[in-house]
Amino acid sequence: MFIRNYMLPKEKLTTVELGESLGRALEKINEGNFLSLPVIDGKEFKGILMKEAVYRNYLESGKCNKEEYLNNTKVEEIYNNNYESISADERIEKASYLLKELRTPFLPVFDSNDKFVGILTHFAIFNAFSEIFGIDKGTRIVINMFDLPGQLARLTDVIRKENINIINFAIMDPKVLDLIQVILRVDTDDVDKLVDKIQSAGFKIGEVTK
Repeated sequence: MFIRNYMLPKEKLTTVELGESLGRALEKINEGNFLSLPVIDGKEFKGILMKEAVYRNYLESGKCNKEEYLNNTKVEEIYNNNYESISADERIEKASYLLKELRTPFLPVFDSNDKFVGILTHFAIFNAFSEIFGIDKGTRIVINMFDLPGQLARLTDVIRKENINIINFAIMDPKVLDLIQVILRVDTDDVDKLVDKIQSAGFKIGEVTK
């Protein structure tokens, strides 16, 4: 799962220019119900303008006239040019880690030629992981098992013998001893029969959601 498949391309972005007034920038932020916007200079990505930064800077400026402040202060005076970027060819897992660790609203995305091509947002990450977990697809089965070599192979072999397609699966750590949770989504019309087969093979079913 690559960044390029989930990013918002720059052609669809609302952006602000370095030379724009904060008043105009704030209009764009409010019109789109954004918390931040990419700052550009022509086609070049320069940084991030946060809505919170606009108001914080106004309060810290000590100016009494808000309209005068917004109209006379430029984006280039308060935007954040300290950012972390990511390649369009990177995998989504790295972006998820960076967004979490850096606490940034989005990551600017660059291609192999260091050309700005879009941004990756938290919402895009949520969509990607929703696909991984197969939300709204098939039947969800949670199996609790010990973290031992060969366990997954045994489980998938049980399902294979029933000629059932696994849409996707994920492994979670419930933080209990040496247990793991395997979350399956399967395509079957007779989930009860499959559950019986899994239990007969010695696995413990935690939850079934149709």
